[in-house]
Amino acid sequence: MRILVTGASGFIGRHLVSRLSNAHELFAVDRDPQRAAQSETAHVFVMDLGRTLNVSALPAEIDIIIHLAQANVTFPEAANELWAVNTSTTQQLLDYGRRARAHQFVLASTGDVYGRRIGLCKETDAAAPVSYYGLTKRVAEMLVQTYSDYLRPCIVRLFQPYGPGQTNRLIPRLADKIRLGQVIRLNKDDRPRMTPVYVDDVTRAVESAIDASYSGTINIAGDRVVSIRELAEEIGRAVGCHPVFEESGQESVDVMGSNELMKNVLGEWPMVSLTDGLSRALGDKEAS
Repeated sequence: MRILVTGASGFIGRHLVSRLSNAHELFAVDRDPQRAAQSETAHVFVMDLGRTLNVSALPAEIDIIIHLAQANVTFPEAANELWAVNTSTTQQLLDYGRRARAHQFVLASTGDVYGRRIGLCKETDAAAPVSYYGLTKRVAEMLVQTYSDYLRPCIVRLFQPYGPGQTNRLIPRLADKIRLGQVIRLNKDDRPRMTPVYVDDVTRAVESAIDASYSGTINIAGDRVVSIRELAEEIGRAVGCHPVFEESGQESVDVMGSNELMKNVLGEWPMVSLTDGLSRALGDKEAS
């Protein structure tokens, strides 16, 4: 199949391009030409998705669009870029996909769309984002759903994906603090609790959704629920340092997703455990 992947040089994008490149004809869209494609067989298009999409440069026909690109910027200083990449570009890609006769549109969304909750989030729960980032992703989801008469909508809500090469996210930031002996602040009841998922399991889930031509919304989450304390202790074992904790006394909520539907509709496979995944991501092991 002919597959267009945006955000191809991003953390998930480069792993997904590598996974899909042997079985499909890939078209990789990214702003960085040096990092866009991890496969010599991928066709690379250099584009800034914060601007108007250059549709004329894209293939006239495509089978699947996988929209992974997102703006890694701060709110409110870069709100316009957040909206442009996360939301406006989604609309432009949907229109392109319709014209290019694509049959499936895969949107990488986030567990943040559920808002402030205690306990596992399920796909049947109402979306109630409280952050601007979560709002942009929720609007993008709604746009994808409205195109269901033209493209099969597949929305994957990711919960703390992690793995080798990741930067500026929760797990690598915690690892840096632990290595430097800096204090990890703990909220009441050790919240938030979360369900980190290793990047190989994310890419396997997306590949399975493509193979099954899945239509709908699905959480992509790990098997294990951990608190910040438990996560920091696991990271400490992976990097060979003991974390230092301090109680903050602050209230917090959970950010964890149920992966029951994922397993039911995409099939089950031996998922990478948190201990093994952190060792691969932060220790001496290489990713498999």
